[in-house]
Amino acid sequence: MPDTSSHTAARVRRDFHDFFVSKEHREVPSGPVFPQDDPTLLFTNAGMNQFKDVFLGTGTRDYKRAADTQKCIRVSGKHNDLEEVGRDTYHHTFFEMLGNWSFGDYFKEDAIIWAWELLTKVWGLPKERLWATVFEGNAKDGLAADEEAERIWREKTDIDPSHVLRCPKEDNFWEMGATGPCGPCSEIHIDRGGPGADPTDGADPKIGVNAGNERFIELWNLVFMQFNRQDDGSLVELPAKSVDTGMGFERILSVLQGKSSNYDTDLFSPLFARLEELTGKRYGTNDEETNVAFRVCADHMRAVSSAFGDGALPSNEGRGYVLRRLIRRASRFGRQVLGVEEPFLFALAPTIAEVLGEAFPEIPARLDHIQLLIKSEEESFRKTLDRGLVLFEDLARKVSKGGAKTLPGDEAYELYATFGFPQDLVELMARERGMDVDLEGWSKAQSAHREISKSEGKFKQLLSPEQLSGIQPTESTYHRASGSTTDGEGAVVAAHPHEAGHVLVLDKSPFYAESGGQVGDTGRIEASDGSFVFEVADTQKIGDVVAHVGKLTKGAAAAGAAVEAHVDAERRAAIRANHTATHLMHKALREVLGEHVTQQGSYVGPDRLRFDLSQPKGVTSEEVAEIERRVNLHVLGNQTVQTTVENTDEAKARGVVALFGEKYGDSVRVVDVGGWSTEFCGGTHVSAAGDIGPFVILSERAIQAGVRRIEALTHTAAVEYIQEQRRLLAEIAGTLKVQASEVPERLGQMQKQLKDAKKKQKAAAAGDVGAELERVKAELEDRGGVKTGWARTELDANGLRDLAGRLKGLAPDLAVGVFGRDGDKVPYLIVCQGSAQAAGLKAGELAKEVGKHIRGGGGGKPDVAQGQGTHVGGIPASGAFLSERFSVLPG
Repeated sequence: MPDTSSHTAARVRRDFHDFFVSKEHREVPSGPVFPQDDPTLLFTNAGMNQFKDVFLGTGTRDYKRAADTQKCIRVSGKHNDLEEVGRDTYHHTFFEMLGNWSFGDYFKEDAIIWAWELLTKVWGLPKERLWATVFEGNAKDGLAADEEAERIWREKTDIDPSHVLRCPKEDNFWEMGATGPCGPCSEIHIDRGGPGADPTDGADPKIGVNAGNERFIELWNLVFMQFNRQDDGSLVELPAKSVDTGMGFERILSVLQGKSSNYDTDLFSPLFARLEELTGKRYGTNDEETNVAFRVCADHMRAVSSAFGDGALPSNEGRGYVLRRLIRRASRFGRQVLGVEEPFLFALAPTIAEVLGEAFPEIPARLDHIQLLIKSEEESFRKTLDRGLVLFEDLARKVSKGGAKTLPGDEAYELYATFGFPQDLVELMARERGMDVDLEGWSKAQSAHREISKSEGKFKQLLSPEQLSGIQPTESTYHRASGSTTDGEGAVVAAHPHEAGHVLVLDKSPFYAESGGQVGDTGRIEASDGSFVFEVADTQKIGDVVAHVGKLTKGAAAAGAAVEAHVDAERRAAIRANHTATHLMHKALREVLGEHVTQQGSYVGPDRLRFDLSQPKGVTSEEVAEIERRVNLHVLGNQTVQTTVENTDEAKARGVVALFGEKYGDSVRVVDVGGWSTEFCGGTHVSAAGDIGPFVILSERAIQAGVRRIEALTHTAAVEYIQEQRRLLAEIAGTLKVQASEVPERLGQMQKQLKDAKKKQKAAAAGDVGAELERVKAELEDRGGVKTGWARTELDANGLRDLAGRLKGLAPDLAVGVFGRDGDKVPYLIVCQGSAQAAGLKAGELAKEVGKHIRGGGGGKPDVAQGQGTHVGGIPASGAFLSERFSVLPG
């Protein structure tokens, strides 16, 4: 085996890139961990995702060879059940995929020879332990065995010829989806058997290569994109054959470092060391549950840190829901296994930034933002977990009352979907109560719910790969004349039915396709001879192909037809004004709030603009006014908007703002507004800042921990808004019978009057508290010198707070529960002091238990605690519970 001391994670990554750069490959950065231009795929789950358009034939690159390490997340699929991660030593949600690519350049021979050279010569892996597989052929597809790859392995490398195996389609034929590019693959495996292991075992399909054991593991998959799968299932040869390879970084690293587990490499050891500091527990002991918890926490935080660094946000749907589940699963392990009650996962982020920062600089660059999001999710989940326990108790109680012993699967599954309780935990809690779980119902609910968080997407799009076959990239003309071109001539390249009507592709188009937050153009495409009219409702992009989505209102479109294309010019003008205003606002935000501000998302439409920004605290009304003022000053300055195409690295070096998560080529379009705002942008913009018209901020609010949202209007929409606000102010002034300028003063007077009235009401309520105190006193009994008992009152939560102080003064030794009433809510108060506490009664613990009886929650200190529920009918059971607990006091 190679010398493991030199194979650090950073060194192995660098070796890989340097090797392929020496073979004339372009080293390209990882794409974002979630594909922002592919809504069908929640996460980047393979190295080839960022080159999808090239393989589909809808996009191009200015290089034929590439190498990268791609950030990936997988949380579902046949071999990626989330609940397996952490249970073994090789499943991950986040992983890196090393890959090299050929786009119509080299093919099988170079790919195989170079892979062998890197593994055996550069990294020094023992040749006698390596095995290679090739495609054995498939009669149904009419494909013979891949004798070419087999011959290359046997004749062009010095692998043991007996270590080259033919394997079936399920192991050695890769497909992008139901249709599209595909081809045979050749996998390289390593035998990790110890001393005395039979070296010929690899050829035994029951125990060897591809048998699904931990002795023979796949290191590298070399995919030869040779065919295109048609809609009818048939295969045709691709005109340009390509290579797509993938090597799991965590796995090759464990081999090179001589570790039996991916989690024992230097990708994870710093994280485990930090977890040991945070939890006081140790990793690698005989306590397997602790080991599992460490692996879960480290793996899941790598995933969410990477995703948050690329601009993803936790939410209740899609990828945001998956990320929220990852944090909740890790948090639950921290609380239930590691015994950590307070948020702690966020403290792993700095270590993750140190370990991954060299390869993925966006993680350390956004570290504060990442930590804020994780910590906020942890704090939220602590409250959610308590509610989940209450709901489980309610569910178990409801089932028991009905005389049943089985929890309904769909309701039990909600404890997992909403509160992160895994199936084994729900089953354990049920068994503790002599019950079981309807597992069939659980499975059905899980299948229905899985659609929300499915991350393994197929490449579904407006046009299928077969429909896109042979279509050249669209020549976009919307940027001519500073982005004002709204008309053009061209020809139909393709016309296909679609659920939205039809999709038309032209050779040239003035329509802007949705991208970078800017919505797609609408308008009309007419045949030059008048034979058809196509109303464009939306414009989308498939790689470099522009797809016009809409309906034929006259005739039928056919390929080759000459057309005249007309964008809705008025709508485009409103969009241009909003887009340029977005740039100006971004600059003003960074000046007023600080350089930490980065764009988290945007919407640029004809009706308004929306800008989401990273900001750890609220934006004051004064700051909002200043941002608005600065934008309007530059609008009034009517500075020229210039667009240039520049070298990406040179533009970054001179300070042009690039957006997080966006992919840029070697050259990029730069939008410059009077030298004040300069950003990378491919959208449409006004010719001069004055064309924006008035700029008005409508609202500023939080949408997530650390993320604020600003919405604004420009142009005629801003004028209409200003006029409407003026009308409303005049109406209010008329109602109050004052001048508009006197409205604030009059409202202040009215607020003071209301405040005074509330004071009088509170004073009257104090008398009610006194009366209720007497009622409570009448319900108390003396148990060994301790005043104890429970009572119902008509006090709301505020009244109970007032009562607490008076109750504590009744006697030095107390154990009292008081229930109030506030509409359909049941506030309650527990007081334990003196001898009651000495006997083990703690108000905070009692309040938590009481909450379960009245469908709520509570807590507090040992002497005083409060809570609130929604089940009035549960008060007698709560009182009985308190009486039973108070019975520990001497009678």
